[in-house]
Amino acid sequence: MASNSSLTPIRLKDPSPYLVHDRDEIFLVLTRLAKKPELVCLYANQQSDVFILSALLQVNQNNLIFDLGRNAELNQRLLSAKTICCVAHINSIHYQFDLIVSAATSINEQAAIDCLFPTQMLSLQRRDFYRLSIPLSTPLSCLIPLQQGGDVEISMSDISLGGVGLLGFVPDISLEIGSILHNCRIELPQIGLITADIEICTSNELIMKNGIRTIRSGCRFINLSGSGQTLVQRYINHVERKRLALE
Repeated sequence: MASNSSLTPIRLKDPSPYLVHDRDEIFLVLTRLAKKPELVCLYANQQSDVFILSALLQVNQNNLIFDLGRNAELNQRLLSAKTICCVAHINSIHYQFDLIVSAATSINEQAAIDCLFPTQMLSLQRRDFYRLSIPLSTPLSCLIPLQQGGDVEISMSDISLGGVGLLGFVPDISLEIGSILHNCRIELPQIGLITADIEICTSNELIMKNGIRTIRSGCRFINLSGSGQTLVQRYINHVERKRLALE
């Protein structure tokens, strides 16, 4: 059996913040999966030991067609399964959705499986491998409170569930590695405001596209609340869906 690498199902206590229900958005993701096509993993009845590596061959508004493997026994177990869990990655984004088998079929004399269009899709960026670059069209900034009162604003280069990247120098704030900045605020457009302490973990010189040299400070969230994490995840999903729609 081939290795399924990291294409394993993720089980969340509350997956609702990460579920996509809009058929058009789901269709865009599926179309992208079928374009290359990307490698996917199909699991029978949520069983982690019963799977095949596959590819999405065709997609329309009602059905999906995946190719089958060479193992006839595994193919039959998939065809007879009540549900199939499909797991795929695009640009380090984890996509996961359940399918109902419609029928066995073939494409160009290749064995395939026909499934009904999914009703929802899990879209999840995990902080250990995903960092979203902030769109130039809608820049983000971090407001850092000053001890003497007021705030200082610094541009952001990226954001993840684990932390943020800050760009530039701030005369009144220490950005040395190990420094902790308290009660920092970030307004996420169309999503909401998050507040957290951040710790400076890395500092690297960066050359911008316009040739200007600056500093990127890599920071981690120290006490970002569960609701704050949900807002960050929703913001990342929102930006990625807009990018996907433009491709």
